[in-house]
Amino acid sequence: MEKCIKIADKLVALKTTGATLLRYKMQFGKDLLTELIKLEDAYKKGEFKTDKVDFELFFNILWIMAKTANPDIKPPVEWLDEFEEFPVLEILPKVIEMLSNLIGTAKKKLQK
Repeated sequence: MEKCIKIADKLVALKTTGATLLRYKMQFGKDLLTELIKLEDAYKKGEFKTDKVDFELFFNILWIMAKTANPDIKPPVEWLDEFEEFPVLEILPKVIEMLSNLIGTAKKKLQK
């Protein structure tokens, strides 16, 4: 799935593919599915509980999706420095939707 979202004043392409889970593990050394459980706990029924999420996790997921769409982006911290503001609460639902589609598709294929 591919989508462009607006972060501050910039359009950013995000993409998930079959390699997204592996790419995350290669870059950050952690299993993305396990990490998503943490994010899911913080985001329930459209509410985002900021006291329950590690924002580094959110930024890492977002960066992997941006890197998948554009292999030429800078490393995570340098990329984040390009944004003067970062409206996490506006971006989060779009990221969760894309990840849900990725995982849901994989889940459906396994059930066949």
